[in-house]
Amino acid sequence: MDNSKRRAKLLLEAELAAIGERLQAEARVPSASLAGGDFLDLAQGLEQQELARLSASRLSERAKRLQIALSRVSDGEYGICAECGASIASARLGAIPDVTTCVACQERLERAAH
Repeated sequence: MDNSKRRAKLLLEAELAAIGERLQAEARVPSASLAGGDFLDLAQGLEQQELARLSASRLSERAKRLQIALSRVSDGEYGICAECGASIASARLGAIPDVTTCVACQERLERAAH
């Protein structure tokens, strides 16, 4: 494994560990209750619950993408576009370490989705 792949693996592992810590720290979803409060207190509690769930969902999805990227490092496929097989620019990998497509293929996929 060359130095750039080794650095990428360390970065991916560090990000994954940080996400794991955030998920554990934010695991407690606040409860919403009317006891001792009014309707606005209940609404605010429900909003906090939804925001906590949304945050946990996004962190979980990010963790999955990081795990896929780590498996791509192990398989020797990291930095190679999953669509066309071309190299993904190092600047793109630096900005989005878990990316699996080159810019051209990502643009094509986004156009096709719309």
